[in-house]
Amino acid sequence: MPRLLGLTVLSSDDPDNGESDTGSALNTPTRPSPLQHESPSRDAPMPSFTNYLFGGVGFNPSMSVSIPGTTTPTRYQRGDSLPGSSPIDSSPARSIFSSPARIAATQALADSVPSPLPPLSSDGINPSSPITGTKEERLAASYRKRHRKRANTIAAQKVLSQEEAEDNKTVVFDDVLKKLRDNGLTFGQLMLYVFDPIYKQGTTRWDGFFKESGLAARILGLWVSNKNSATAREEVGAWAEEYVAARIHAEAEAVTASKMLQTAGVRVDNDYVTGFSMTKVGAKIALAARVTTKMLNAFATSARNLKTNLPQRAAKRFTVVTSAALALLGEFSHKNNYSRRIMGLYLYATGAQRQTITVMAHLGISESYQNLTHKPRTNAGRRTRRVSGDYSPPTPPSTPLTLPAEPYTPPDPLVLASKIQDLLTIKLSTLHELSSSMRGFARVVASTGLFAAAYDNINMVFRAAEQILGRTDSQENGTCATIFALWKARLEDMQIPDLKAAFDKAPPLSLKDILLTAPELELMDNCLRHCILRIIVEHGGDKFDKFRAELDAALPVTPDKIELHQTVLHPTPAWNIDQSTIIANAEVADAIYDELEVKGLAHWKWAVKILAGDQLSIARLRSLVNIRAGHEGGYSGFGWGVWMPGLFHGKIADMHGFFVTHWGVPNRGTRNPGSLSFHNTHLHRAPILLSSLPPFRVCRDLVFTSLYSRVLHCLLLVSGKSTLDECAMSIETYAQLEALAASIQAKFVNAELVSELRWQRSTTQTAEGEVPPGDQIFENSCLLLRDALISREFTDSIKAGDSGRIVLVLKLLALSFRGNGRSKYAYEMLHLIHNLTHVWPKPIRDIVLNNWLVNPTGNPFSWTIYQAHGSAASWEWLGMVAPCVTALRHLSTSITRILGSDQGTKHEPADLSTDIKLLMKSLAEHDVYKIKGRVFAEGDGSPTPDVIAAGVEQLADSSSNPLVEYNTAFQKLQARLRLRPLVDNWSEEPQSVAAPTATTVGPTPSGASGEVNSEILQTIAAATVNVDLPPVDTYLPEPSEVEFEGSDGGNSDIDGASVDGFREEELTAFERTMDEVNEPTLTRDTAADVALDMDSNDDDFLFSSNIYNDEDADSDYYYVDDVNDLDYADD
Repeated sequence: MPRLLGLTVLSSDDPDNGESDTGSALNTPTRPSPLQHESPSRDAPMPSFTNYLFGGVGFNPSMSVSIPGTTTPTRYQRGDSLPGSSPIDSSPARSIFSSPARIAATQALADSVPSPLPPLSSDGINPSSPITGTKEERLAASYRKRHRKRANTIAAQKVLSQEEAEDNKTVVFDDVLKKLRDNGLTFGQLMLYVFDPIYKQGTTRWDGFFKESGLAARILGLWVSNKNSATAREEVGAWAEEYVAARIHAEAEAVTASKMLQTAGVRVDNDYVTGFSMTKVGAKIALAARVTTKMLNAFATSARNLKTNLPQRAAKRFTVVTSAALALLGEFSHKNNYSRRIMGLYLYATGAQRQTITVMAHLGISESYQNLTHKPRTNAGRRTRRVSGDYSPPTPPSTPLTLPAEPYTPPDPLVLASKIQDLLTIKLSTLHELSSSMRGFARVVASTGLFAAAYDNINMVFRAAEQILGRTDSQENGTCATIFALWKARLEDMQIPDLKAAFDKAPPLSLKDILLTAPELELMDNCLRHCILRIIVEHGGDKFDKFRAELDAALPVTPDKIELHQTVLHPTPAWNIDQSTIIANAEVADAIYDELEVKGLAHWKWAVKILAGDQLSIARLRSLVNIRAGHEGGYSGFGWGVWMPGLFHGKIADMHGFFVTHWGVPNRGTRNPGSLSFHNTHLHRAPILLSSLPPFRVCRDLVFTSLYSRVLHCLLLVSGKSTLDECAMSIETYAQLEALAASIQAKFVNAELVSELRWQRSTTQTAEGEVPPGDQIFENSCLLLRDALISREFTDSIKAGDSGRIVLVLKLLALSFRGNGRSKYAYEMLHLIHNLTHVWPKPIRDIVLNNWLVNPTGNPFSWTIYQAHGSAASWEWLGMVAPCVTALRHLSTSITRILGSDQGTKHEPADLSTDIKLLMKSLAEHDVYKIKGRVFAEGDGSPTPDVIAAGVEQLADSSSNPLVEYNTAFQKLQARLRLRPLVDNWSEEPQSVAAPTATTVGPTPSGASGEVNSEILQTIAAATVNVDLPPVDTYLPEPSEVEFEGSDGGNSDIDGASVDGFREEELTAFERTMDEVNEPTLTRDTAADVALDMDSNDDDFLFSSNIYNDEDADSDYYYVDDVNDLDYADD
């Protein structure tokens, strides 16, 4: 039986069907009788398709069905034009408007029709599937089947209706196009009529085109598709290119107009540099230049990127796109130079050479080297005209004093004003702008009066490319300074009259002020015990980590602990002033305050100024006070200063004294296994000579490594365990660990036990072959362990920022410096202790204790030293770049962290576990910490002195000890300062027109007006008639030229003591200390040498190989005396 379009129909040659055509058969449906359904015969006519499917109701007459043997015209084919054909194919006939969707729907509709009834006769019974499930389950299955069939039928009908509507739409469109052609019009003209605004068809455009979202994009996509002609595609593509180019150009103009990337008129300061963020800049560009960003993203994104789309890759692509956009915008307008200037500063800060910066400038990444570093110049005249950083109008050339040939004509005021403005306009390079801004900000900080200045020397080597006559390498010494705002300070607590009154009433320094009191001894014992515990937990192995939390909680804390805060540093320009002399230190102080422009402020005459420096600088400043006391007052008398000591240089002196005391006799093998030299040899390190010590870091590392091994070895001795892991497993509570640390402290850090053993040996006579009392190896090792623990505690108290613990250690160092021969620093410690105890008023004492350590980042437990090194180009260059160092360091660190890999000069912390185990094994093999009656043979060693006890003996041994000499000089200085000075130059300073805005400045105290005694002034005038004297501030006699005389020109007595004898008696001890043979000290070859708290296993320290290269981990707190070393260094 033939099937058409998947539908079963009656055959035309069926004899029972007669001559009826398809149309009549379809339009006259007849429902079959039940009899026909029950017993159909082979020859009986089949029921019609429409009757079977639709029951004669609701059939769509537009459906066309072909019957074999008949000719059925369709509405697209005229019956009289159809040629004869062979019997029709059973496959469905498709018209040009038939679609696959319509055919599929028709097929689905046909498939849903049941098959015709089988013939009456068959070969047998057709087996069917068994009836399974309950009645309800069968009903549910039947229900689902009916609904599925109904859904298929509805979907097919919907598709058929849509196709019908599409066919009708096609007819209408064809009619419209035919009408256009008939009237000589084109479809393009119709589009112009609709889309050209002049025809005012806006409603038609919107309702008929743009209202349907995506329609325009579909049409444009069809225009550029491969199915369109090449000519059409090229035309549309060219238009799209021009349109996108115009959009990108407009976006570039918009970005330029917004000035988001321009620096003209923007102050290049610390915020300008530190505020740069590639992410923020990229986000701004993405918002302002959406099309450009999209085009660049498409250019940088491959199919593989879209498939993986990793976050890290997407972030990197964003940075690349932002960089490309910045380079292009910089080329669009050279005013868009924000990123170029920042990258130029970064390249300069990281040590890039001029050629590298030039290449980057040509690539559009950086600004040129010339724009980065050129000297200031004006717009007037030649562009090569140079001016100094502090610009002043040029002096006009002199003219001959002759009458003019022509009458004088005044210049045009407008032209003259323009020329003056042109002269006054200074073009600065980026570095000069940044330097000027940083110097200005430092002046703002100094204007409050609540600041301290720290200065130190710098050494620069100027190397000649070729050694010829007149060209040789030379080293020049200069000075650098850094200021910072004082923490927890008030101007009313910093008055010069209060300082002078406290100095005048201060009692002499006594030995009790130096020695630790009972509460201080208890606190010091707790600190050393906690230091032992820190070493055990830190270096004892992973099994001791369980005690770390309790260890941190048990850290001793004093009331003088500095509160956590961040200190902002403000470097000043460097000066070519060698501060090694007394007069040079006065020049440095003048240079600092002149640079800060504070001499004209209202608080200048009565507010205390704080200066910090190393031991030599502080001693030179103190010499100025001693020399000028009674002669000069006001500023030139230097009685206005509080000299804040340099703690780091004291640490260097402590390490030097430690080596001198505990080094031992080298090359004696195992005859002195507890000495530091034996450990150095056992670790296979470079040989060390006491006459030429290595850098500080090398010495410090050796001492601390030996300390760690000794503490852990003693832990095994007191616990009775063989390994550290076994010891850690046997300790269950922190209290047990603390008890073991106390046992170590009592047995092996006990100077009294050492003294007792030595006394027993000295008073006991032993026969030959008998074991003498004590053990010299044990005794020396105990003293070494104690002194090393004190050095370690000094380091840890600095890191913790606990000034109270620092003062305890300094009191011990005052004794040990005296015992190991560091007399300069011993004398300095006497001054410091005396100032903290009696001389400074309590508010000033608190200010010093809160500010002798600084914290540039604000992180806790990271007090260390700021140290850096830089290229030594010239003093002019150093003076310009020095104030920029802090900003350049931050810029280098931030950009390196975001865009690069911060390699710097720091390496992975050294693993000390192997060294510690090796030394522990050596200590155990030689029984260093066991008493076995060993005595050194001649030449093998000597008893190590107890430097603390020796210092006490020297200070209390006789009536003419260093403490007595110190007090004698102090009392005579008090008497000298009670005299009214001959000259008081406070009145010579310019008066302030306005008080600083950052703080409230009180009125000038009475008695501090600085006026000179009129009688004294007349005496001086009479004695100096026709004598040219240099200004007071520029002339400072050497100590040998000073003669201390009374105000009347003759000798006078002060408390019964001859003033003429002041220099001989009072300054003898001081100058003997200052003028003694220079002590060898440790060198600081690299930044790591001065990193006191940079343990090899710590990550929170800052190293810097130069001012361009910064390795900033988490170092935060630094010694004030070396805060300048951040900015400068040796070449």
